[in-house]
Amino acid sequence: MGAVISYLQGGITTVTSALRTLSALNAKYQSLLQRVHAGPFSPAENPTVSYWMQNPPFPEIGDIQDDLPAEADVVIIGSGITGAAAAKTVLELSSSVSPAKAPQVVVLEARQLCSGATARNGGHIKCVPHEEFAQLRRTLGEEKARKIVRMKMRHLEVLQEVGAEMPWGEVREVETVDVCLERGVFEKLKTRADELKEWMPECEIEAWEADEARERFGVNQHVVGAVSYKAGALWPYRLVTSTWNDLMKRYPNLAVSTHTMVSSISPNSDAATADSTPYTVHTPRGTLRAKHVLHATNGYTGHLNPALRGCLTGVIGHMTAQSPGKSFAPVCHGGRSWSVIYGNGYDYVTQRPDGEDGSAGELMLGGGLFRSKDEGLDQIGVWDDGRTDAFPLMHLRGSMATIFEPRWGVGGELKGAWTGIMGFTGDMLPFVGSLPAEMDVLVPSRKSKTKRIQGGFEKGASGQWLAAGFNGEGMVWAWLSGVAVAIMMLGLEEEDLEKAVGRPGGRLDEWYPMEEVRVDAARLRRADLTNMAGEV
Repeated sequence: MGAVISYLQGGITTVTSALRTLSALNAKYQSLLQRVHAGPFSPAENPTVSYWMQNPPFPEIGDIQDDLPAEADVVIIGSGITGAAAAKTVLELSSSVSPAKAPQVVVLEARQLCSGATARNGGHIKCVPHEEFAQLRRTLGEEKARKIVRMKMRHLEVLQEVGAEMPWGEVREVETVDVCLERGVFEKLKTRADELKEWMPECEIEAWEADEARERFGVNQHVVGAVSYKAGALWPYRLVTSTWNDLMKRYPNLAVSTHTMVSSISPNSDAATADSTPYTVHTPRGTLRAKHVLHATNGYTGHLNPALRGCLTGVIGHMTAQSPGKSFAPVCHGGRSWSVIYGNGYDYVTQRPDGEDGSAGELMLGGGLFRSKDEGLDQIGVWDDGRTDAFPLMHLRGSMATIFEPRWGVGGELKGAWTGIMGFTGDMLPFVGSLPAEMDVLVPSRKSKTKRIQGGFEKGASGQWLAAGFNGEGMVWAWLSGVAVAIMMLGLEEEDLEKAVGRPGGRLDEWYPMEEVRVDAARLRRADLTNMAGEV
């Protein structure tokens, strides 16, 4: 009988422990959902110090506050890569289509210029084509999957064009290597790489078995295989601030105001101006009327759009700058990047070019999301980039040394650690396009009466617009999404446009997946964040 009681007690203990675990998980999940809907949705006042923002090339524009005009054709909220691409497109296209009427464009930024996710990410222009295509093919079909993957991969070429025209526009092609620490993961990637060659033969991709990976890439016995293909690396903050500096010099009709957080947007109550500028944008520096409003604030977009709060959330990401160990090999002079793939997560790494003294460039290493205290749950529904968490940083400090030792050596040093806020949606696709009428501050009947401007810089009716929620892949979504939404705003999506620096030629739907990222009631249901987790 004693043995039976002992087994029974052991079983009860096991069941109780499991119930406690499930209860704790459910409590954490409910806490996550509460954060997702409650916010705060707005940027922290004292963010961590990003490596990318040190020694800015144009310090005079970091805190610029141009006078706010009484009204504007376009108000862009957010001054990161999306806002810069949209402003460049609006200003350049409107000048070519209707040079007699230059549109007034106003950019409003809550903190310093380009101080959000663009200044805090990994500087990695990387689409994982085999993974992306396999996932999108299941949900959207082959053609739509191809279109999205090709658009994402096109960012390297487009950003190189922009960088070539900027004095500080460092954008370069690299060989990227996905190193796998588990055999099952590698086999899956290898299969998907083979499938990609069939569906998208233009993608050059190679799989390397363990011995080949160790010989070619210098990794150690922990790596069971690797996949390599083309990607890019850049200094994102310098590219974007160089773009803003260029636009400010070329276009006197561009006004930029930093430290000017938009508190709300309301209908213009002045009957005399309501038709031409139906929106009133409220800021601490005063109000201005606007014909168009673009929300280019990624993870913070729910601040001004409550209906998106269950579909788009902030997620905190950790980044570090590290000097490699003395024996780090093979030497690649900034021409290679890495992803370390394990279990349910991965780390991403680029390397800066060699220093002027010949020293190896710093490694820009981020990730560790699922290595947090609550295995990533506590990193979701977070908008505070003024904090860092110890667990992800502990992981990031040892990631590269673990897979390269003994070709790592002593002397590695942490140069900086910071965080940034990513924007995630429930269906892992961004929101790009016009804000649905039911989410707009203008009632649908009034929107339909808005006058069209004939012969002006636009053909479409006024409205609010979105380009946000890039799911941690901003460097292969954001620029061309900014270009695309600007073309829509101008009413030129049906036009066969000439190619320009930073902008593909042709009709918009020929190169951008408009239908897949549009915002409507059905899409909002698909993008509900509870879809990511299911029932707990």
